[in-house]
Order: sequence, then structure tokens, then C-alpha cells
Amino acid sequence: MEEEISLREIIEIMLDGKWIIASITAVAMAISAIFNFFVIDPTYKAKATVMVNNLNQVNTSFDGYLNEIVSPQVYMEKLESPELLTRVIEKENLDPEEWTISKYQEKLNVENKEGTRLITLSMEGTDPEKIASIINTVVAESKAMASEEVHNQLDVLMAEYEEKMAEEQKNLDAAIAEYNRLKADAGLPALILFQQTASGSQYIMEANQELLEELRSLDKEKQVEYEKINRKINKLTSLYNSYYSKYEEARSVSSIDFIENKVDTISKAFPSQTPIGPNKVLNLAIAMVVGLMVGVGIVFFRSYWKSTESLNQSSISV
Repeated sequence: MEEEISLREIIEIMLDGKWIIASITAVAMAISAIFNFFVIDPTYKAKATVMVNNLNQVNTSFDGYLNEIVSPQVYMEKLESPELLTRVIEKENLDPEEWTISKYQEKLNVENKEGTRLITLSMEGTDPEKIASIINTVVAESKAMASEEVHNQLDVLMAEYEEKMAEEQKNLDAAIAEYNRLKADAGLPALILFQQTASGSQYIMEANQELLEELRSLDKEKQVEYEKINRKINKLTSLYNSYYSKYEEARSVSSIDFIENKVDTISKAFPSQTPIGPNKVLNLAIAMVVGLMVGVGIVFFRSYWKSTESLNQSSISV
């Protein structure tokens, strides 16, 4: 019976203060509507997708190296690197005080779907044209930066190979001079002719059957001398040609803009016409619930205050 009376009292209190509840709820919803429609700027989202492919078309000893330095994981790190973001800020003429590196990294969202080579870049902002341009610049500058890094590495390798080639060429010249001295001193035949290819960069050896027969007719001591210098020249020639082959591979790869094939832009970012926020319906619903809660709270507080005041007056009268 007491529960029925308490429930009835609650309902009566709420009915008695219904206009207060309704007024506060209406005010809350009106404030929310003003902010949603007139104060808060709409938020847009731009998104681009790229795919990091395996590099197979170059078909050189550098394929594994190139695939490793531009793997999806490494490329994702480049997309969020301060060096790249600094280039994007300069390219887009963004305010460096407003667009700090840390704030930029917070705004730029980079995701890689597990088990795939797809990388998604997205950004939210109030200017759909600007954020779409920023995303596309991030993709373009990331490709340019990756290409520059690869070409710089290849330039370093080519310089090393050129240095090794010069060193081995010097050793070859010394070995040939040594052979000529042996030939003059010990009467060794001119069995080997060293000449340069048309490119002027690679050594080859030539020997005819007649000269080989002449070698076989030599005594053992002279044959040993010849074999010794011959092995030395063969080894130096092999080293030189090996460095030359690597140099040519590096030069060939450096001349190819393989990043365009390695990093494929699946979809560019376009300015969105539909904002993703604010969620006006949800915000109005939240405002209505908050208004109801505040209104009910005020009504019950007012009822409590009145009942307490009546009790105090009764006590004073007694």
C-alpha cells in the first residue's frame, strides 16, 4: 500500500511540474539545435587508398632490397614521419603554428588491413577541399621521398662499385705489367691478350689454340710461373667484371622510376559533399534526455523544498 502511495505521489509531483520539465527540455533542445545548425562547423572526411606491390619487373639482384625498403610496414612509417609531414606542410602552404607535426600526426589516420598490402589514409576537417588536397599531397610526396631515398642509396652503391672497379683495374694493370716482365725475363709466350670492350669498362681474355700448344711445350718451371700469374689475372678479372655487373644493375635500376609501379594509388581523395558530423539527430536526442533529467530533478527538488518548508512552519506554530 505504501509503494502505491509513493508511486502516486511521484506521478503527482511530475504532473504538477510538467511545465517546468517541458520548458527545460525545450530550452536544452533549442540550445543544442542552435549549436548544431549555426555554431558548430560541419566536419568532413577525405580518404585515399594505396597498394604497395611486390617488385618483380626489374628482375635484378636488387629486387629483394627494393621490396624490403618499400614494404607496407616501412611505407606506413614514412607516411607518418616528421620529414614527410614537413614537406606536406610546406607544399600546401599550411600555417606551421596551427599545423604542428604532433597535431598533423593526430589528424592523419593511416591504416593497413591485416594480411593485405592496402594502406588507407584518412583525415577529418571542416574544409573538404583542403583535407582532400592534403591527403593527395601526402601520397604524392611520400612517393617522391621514397624515390629520392632509393636513388640516393643506389648512388652510394654505384660510387662504391666504381671505387672497387678502379681499384681492381689498377690491380689488373699491375698484374699485366708483371706478366710482361715475366714474359721478357723467362721467355713466356704471349698467350693472353687483354683488351677492353666497346664500352671501355670491362676486361675480357682471349687465347688461341696455337698459343695454348706453345704453353704445353714449356718446361715445368715456366708452366708454374705462367699458371701462377694466370690465376691471379683471372681472379682480378672476375672481381672487376663482378663489380662492373653490379654497377650496371644499379645504374639500370636507378634509371627506372619504379616507385610508381611499386606504390599504386587505388583511389585518390575527393572533397566530400556529405558531412560526417555533427550528428544533429543524436545531439538533439541527448539534449532532450538531459533536459528531461534536469527538469525532473528540479521538480523533485522543488517538491522537497516545499514539504520541508511546511514542516518547519508547523514546528514553529506548535
